[in-house]
Amino acid sequence: MQKTLALFIAALLLGVANAAAQVHVHVHVHVDANANANAAVTQHFTDKDRQEVKDIFLRQASAATAHEIEAFEHVLASAPAGQPDPIAFVAYAYQFWGKPALIDHFKETFKGVWKFEPDVQSIKIIPLTADVAQIYAPTQITRGTSEASAKSAPFLVYEVAIRTPEGWRISAIVPVSAP
Repeated sequence: MQKTLALFIAALLLGVANAAAQVHVHVHVHVDANANANAAVTQHFTDKDRQEVKDIFLRQASAATAHEIEAFEHVLASAPAGQPDPIAFVAYAYQFWGKPALIDHFKETFKGVWKFEPDVQSIKIIPLTADVAQIYAPTQITRGTSEASAKSAPFLVYEVAIRTPEGWRISAIVPVSAP
């Protein structure tokens, strides 16, 4: 099971890294086309990047717990015109490919109880490239159709953030049930 999960995550990362590379190329084309602009292309993952990735993850958690679908949607990566949708959400019970499918899922989920509460002190941000970072966050998720039926459970939430022209955004979410 762990080997299968590891292989799946590796395959997912390769797809996300490819989407991030396409976004990164888009940024380079934009910068080259606007050579007079004072835009700087980051060549290394910095402490500022680490904080921005953590901030976008915490904005996601806040928007999800508050059931603010527009704020939740805003933290997710959008594909540049003509590029593949970089969003993937893979859980034990279901998978959603693409931003519209994921937003539709959470519109329904947010009709009930949904709390997404990461252990902020335990969040790990691990860069893969200057434009792609992994997020690991032990998280308590409470869900149910009502307060009376809601159940809380621990998860290790694994996510991938990519640098976009709008800043860091989430492109992959993989909640793994924790013991």
